[in-house]
Amino acid sequence: MKILIAYATKSGTSEAAAKLLAEALPNHTVTLADLGETTPVPGDFDYIVLGGSVRMGKAHKALRRYLSVHGAEICDLPHTLFLCCGIPDQFENYLESTYSAELLKSAEEAVYFGGELDVSKQHGLDKLIARMMRNSISESEEDDAMLPGFLPEHVRLLADRLRKKT
Repeated sequence: MKILIAYATKSGTSEAAAKLLAEALPNHTVTLADLGETTPVPGDFDYIVLGGSVRMGKAHKALRRYLSVHGAEICDLPHTLFLCCGIPDQFENYLESTYSAELLKSAEEAVYFGGELDVSKQHGLDKLIARMMRNSISESEEDDAMLPGFLPEHVRLLADRLRKKT
């Protein structure tokens, strides 16, 4: 099966997820596409895995641009959507604000791959905001307050499901 894994990333978490997924699918022909650098044609593939990072409540602009051009076409193809974001409680809201209702409805699934607040990968205002968010979470008095993290096990579960497809 020819699988397109298309992603948009700012600090690397979505790229890491996409690469991990590709490595876990050795018996398929996988094309990795950074949407900030290329715009693959969805119709050239049997299956699409599409997603990216969310920053300040918005999906990466390269993902939004790709969706505006190819979203309707992807609805007609088997696909899975994913997002990487640092606030898991907002995942459903981010899905709805990133993907059209038609794209969400036609997706086989939508997967949360986690997110990171790695200050060292940020610049300018993003660095300041990430530091403030980390400090806020770290200083929280809630017993279950944890810093967000990348969830490679979610990527592996998706890979398991995709390997079963022929």
